[in-house]
Amino acid sequence: MDFLYLKRSVLFEGLSRPEIEQMLPCLDPKLQHFEKGSVIYRRGTVHRHLGLILKGDVRIEHIDAWGHITLLAIMEQGKTFGEANSVTDDALAADYIADQDCQILFLNVKKLMTPCPKGCPNHRLVASNLTRLLAQRNLELSRRAFVTGPRSIRSRVMGYLSLAGHAYGTSEFSIPYNREQLARYLGVDRSALSAELSRMADDGLIEFKKNRFKLKAKDLL
Repeated sequence: MDFLYLKRSVLFEGLSRPEIEQMLPCLDPKLQHFEKGSVIYRRGTVHRHLGLILKGDVRIEHIDAWGHITLLAIMEQGKTFGEANSVTDDALAADYIADQDCQILFLNVKKLMTPCPKGCPNHRLVASNLTRLLAQRNLELSRRAFVTGPRSIRSRVMGYLSLAGHAYGTSEFSIPYNREQLARYLGVDRSALSAELSRMADDGLIEFKKNRFKLKAKDLL
C-alpha cells in the first residue's frame, strides 16, 4: 500500500506512518482495484465505506430520467469520496465511476462515531479530520452552484476558471476535465463551450491548449 497518499489525505493529517498503520485496523480497511470505466458505487445503493484514491481518478456523475449526464466532480489521486453517505447510510444520489484504472482503499469511518475499543490515541484526531472533510465537500458543492448559476456560457466559464485560479494560486494551471467533461460539469453543450472558449481567447481573456489555461484578465483572479 502506498502510504504517501494516506499521509497526504486530510483524513490522516497530523499522523505519522506508524500511527496510520496502527489506526487502519480500526477502520476495517479494504483495498480494491477497478478498471477504467468500472462502476465503483451505483446511484441508489447504500455504502458504509469512504473511498480513498491511491491510484487513478474517480468520476462522479448523475444521469437523469432522460439520460442527460451531469458531471458533478472528478476526484483525483489522494482525494476521498463518499464521506457523507458513509456516515449517514443514505442512498447515493450519483454514480461513482473509475475515470482511469484505480486503486481504492475503502474505510469504515462510521466506526469513528463510537469510542475505540482498543483505546487508539489517534481516534479522536481522525474523527476531527473527517469533520473537516465533510465541511470541504459542502463548500465544493456551494462553489459548483455558484459556477452553474449564471445563464450564459461565458459567465459559467469565467466563474469556474476564476475559482480554479484562486484554488491553484496562479493564473496558469491545468484542470482535471477534458472538453466533454467540462461541458457536463458546467451544464452546457460541448460545441457551444468550445466556440465560447475560442471567442474568449479572441477577446484576450484567456489562452488555452486542451485542459491547460492561462487567465489574462486581472479581474478573473
